[in-house]
Amino acid sequence: MLQLLLKRYWFLLLVISVSWFSLAHSELLAWNRPLIQQGEYWRIFTGNLAHGNLTHWVMNMMTLAVIYFIYDDRLSNWQFCLLSSLLAITGGASIMLTNYHIYVGLSGVTHGLIVYGACRDVCCDKPKSGYLVLAAIALKLALEQYYGDDPWVSGMIGIDVAIDAHLIFAGLGLILSVLAYWLRPRPAYSDNS
Repeated sequence: MLQLLLKRYWFLLLVISVSWFSLAHSELLAWNRPLIQQGEYWRIFTGNLAHGNLTHWVMNMMTLAVIYFIYDDRLSNWQFCLLSSLLAITGGASIMLTNYHIYVGLSGVTHGLIVYGACRDVCCDKPKSGYLVLAAIALKLALEQYYGDDPWVSGMIGIDVAIDAHLIFAGLGLILSVLAYWLRPRPAYSDNS
């Protein structure tokens, strides 16, 4: 049973385990603009694994688990791993374009994963659900940009919700899905005339 869980869900278990360890070391791992500018470049990636507190961590892990179980029939563990790493690195670097000084949490990556998965559904075998998810995430992002973060969520996790990071990572999820579609293997064309 344990072997089956490890084989099938190793990526999810890895992220949960590493981010659990990171919870106790958030100050060393958080995305921190001044420290990144001083050469602590690992924070671009590790800021996504650090969290403000236990509630913040639980919310992010639950979101990741839901995304994982929704898309696990369409994305392998290795695809989740590669996609999450690309989102963490490019998103972490892109946050330098914002006015954030500190950023922690996996919510940016989860927004990118949702958009990527929905775009994959649109291009493959589930276009209706893909369009529905894209419409819902677009509405959520628009409401965040217009109204700001949700005070209830901010109060619960003890930090401001990084709404600009959500938008950036969602955009990166869209870009990565377009690149994946464009670079996908295509059947060879044969002319039998």
